[in-house]
Order: sequence, then C-alpha cells, then structure tokens
Amino acid sequence: MFEAIFSVFAYVIIGFFIKKINILPQKIISVFDFISFNILLPFAVLAYFWKIKFPDLSAFHLLITFFGSGILIFMIGFYISRKYLNFASDNCALFGLGSCFGNSVALGIPLVYSILGPINAMPYMVLVFFHGFVHFTYTTIIIEGYRNRKNKYILIIFKTIIGLLKNIVLFGMLAGILLNFSNINPPKIISEYLDPFTKVALPSVLISLGFGLAAFKLQHQIKTALILTFLKNLLHPLIAFILSKYLFQMEALLVFIVTIASALPSGSQSYYFSYRYNSLQDIISANVLLSTFVSFFTLSLILTLFGY
Repeated sequence: MFEAIFSVFAYVIIGFFIKKINILPQKIISVFDFISFNILLPFAVLAYFWKIKFPDLSAFHLLITFFGSGILIFMIGFYISRKYLNFASDNCALFGLGSCFGNSVALGIPLVYSILGPINAMPYMVLVFFHGFVHFTYTTIIIEGYRNRKNKYILIIFKTIIGLLKNIVLFGMLAGILLNFSNINPPKIISEYLDPFTKVALPSVLISLGFGLAAFKLQHQIKTALILTFLKNLLHPLIAFILSKYLFQMEALLVFIVTIASALPSGSQSYYFSYRYNSLQDIISANVLLSTFVSFFTLSLILTLFGY
C-alpha cells in the first residue's frame, strides 16, 4: 500500500525539488511539461482505452455519487466564501471549484492504476472522463453569467463545450473509446509504438506536477487554503463514502474508487481557472500546494482503512 503512494509521490517530489533548486532552465521545463501533457499522456490514455476490455459496469450510481458529493462540496464552498469571506459570485464559483475539483489526471491516474491495475481502474477512468465536463461547465456558466450578464446563456454554454473539447487528454480518451467500440484492433507496429508511451507518460506527468507545485506559494493565504483543503481532502471523500456505501450500497470496489477519487487533492486546473479569470490566484495556488501535501497522509489513511 505505502509502496504505491511512495512510488507516485516520489516523482512529484523529484519534480518539486528540481524546480526549487533551479538545476534545469525554464525553457527545458516548459518543453518537458508540453511533451508530458500534450503528447505522452494523450497517447497513453488513447492506447489504454483502445486496448482495454471494458468490464460490465453500471455507471449510474458511480457518477451520481461522485458528482453529487462534488457538487454538494462546491455549494458548501460557495456558501462559505459568500457568507464569511464576502466574495462576489464569480469568486465564490472559483472558491467552490477549488474545494471540489481534484487532481484526477496527473496524480489520480498513476495512483489508481498502480493500486488497482488496468481492469479494476476502469470505473475510475469513467469518472476522469466526465470530471472536467461536469465541474468546468457549471463553474464557467456561473462566472460568465455573472461577468457577462448581457450575453445569452446558450452562447456561454456553447463556448464552454468548445473549450472542453480542446482538452487533449479528454480527446485521447474519446478517440480510444471510439476505436475500442469500433472493434478496430491496433496493428502490431502501432501497438509497439504506443506501449512505450504508457510506461513513460505517467512518471513524466508526475514530475511535471512537481514542477508546477514548486511555483505555488502558501504565503499569507494559509488560513483560507486550510478551509479549501478541509473541504477537498476530508469532507468530500467522507460524503462520497457515506453516499456510496450506505445510500446506494455499492460494491466494495466502487465504494473505494469513489472515495479515493473524491480524496484526491485540489487539481492544478482550478488554478488555471483562477489565472484565466484573474481572480483568487494566491488563494487557489496556496490550496493546490497545501492540499497536495496533506493528501499524502489522507490518501494513505484511506488505503489503510480499505485494506489496500
């Protein structure tokens, strides 16, 4: 169990300290990040979904539990930021996103894959596929609706969908699924070229995650970051666990997947949202760093409780 956690976080720590001690030029780091997220990971995900044999899975309760708990946490974060921090609605939406959106790709895929293997990890990959679509869509609608009250919501929704379709990782998943269900077997030569991507992609993405975390700072925002980290690392998985185990009485594997997916630390893409809208950048970046650090202990605790 701890071997899986250490094997994942070790790469993150390596990237973090490489960035902190400046032994690589920023240009090389930028190229490494680009290759990791825009070439290696999409091809690895494509190969994974193309070659995998999909298990017989009813995803309804899985999706309802994961996204229902996430939206509930979003609403709690939204309320706290409005009631006690006096944020405007657009900033409340960013705060809510930081409290519910986890690092499902860069950290989650390597972690869950190493713990469960390719077949048992499939339900988790279903959550990853819809993760951005669900949370980014309603967050964008709230922000754009507040900031551009004169625009029609249908136009806002359309722009949101177009933006999500440009996500290269989601595109890789979709392409792999389409090829899989088209019953097109990957030619041997293509399979041989894709296999190295799957082996190299996940470590390189984790190192890139470490690069990104090294740029974030906790200064002056530790108290607010603690609120977000509590919501994301503790309350979110607790609610997801209760819903999956006691309300929907899901099988043990799915309860674990929903819980571990909900316990993942705040995703760096929530910071990109704050950067894109030029708001709460200090708070969100501090939360991503703190949440990732705390997740080493909370994820280890969850694995222990579930017997992995």
